[in-house]
Amino acid sequence: MRAELFLLAVASAFWPLLVAVDVVALQSPRPARLLAAFLVGGLLTCVVVGTLIAQALRHTKVVTATRPAADPITYLGAGVLAFVLALVLARRPHKAPKKTTVAAKPSLYERALRRGAPLAFLAGIALNVVPGVFPLVALKDVAQLDYGARATAAILTVFYIVMFALVEVPLVAFLVAPERTAAVTADFNRRLSANGRRIVIAVLEVAGAYLVLRGLIALF
Repeated sequence: MRAELFLLAVASAFWPLLVAVDVVALQSPRPARLLAAFLVGGLLTCVVVGTLIAQALRHTKVVTATRPAADPITYLGAGVLAFVLALVLARRPHKAPKKTTVAAKPSLYERALRRGAPLAFLAGIALNVVPGVFPLVALKDVAQLDYGARATAAILTVFYIVMFALVEVPLVAFLVAPERTAAVTADFNRRLSANGRRIVIAVLEVAGAYLVLRGLIALF
């Protein structure tokens, strides 16, 4: 169970939205402030919402029965969704930089991140109110551990710290060695922008295969 939680947290770190947030923040003039604000908003929201969900599921038959009904449904559903998202990303045409004076209109969360730390904090809340596909599986697992609210919150805090690794690593780097980090950020962000989608697709496919297999085992 603990190994599965760790694997789900690592897979969650490469969720497309989190990778996109990292790219946008690192392109800003003050990336450390945006990353910190987004991290605080997202981490608080995830832990609070996740603890409430896990505690609500804790005494329900879907997780406490001898053969919990939540197991095959959650695993198979999350696995299929991961494959669908990977397919959608793979079929999206690669957008090469356009030689034009008109820039593409940024999305709502991109505009929020670029307008400063307060809106980045709100973006961290808004984008994490609803748990993602892999965190939902993790919440089911945590509920089955049947721990109290404090222990559940502690476990989820560790889970989400791992999930936000792509936000935390550059943030710590900026705090420890700002000049050196600023020097390598452009190259790192360029590589992330160029290869991020392929990495995300690979993670989704591997995680999806694992979840479908777990669902079939739980079903039969």
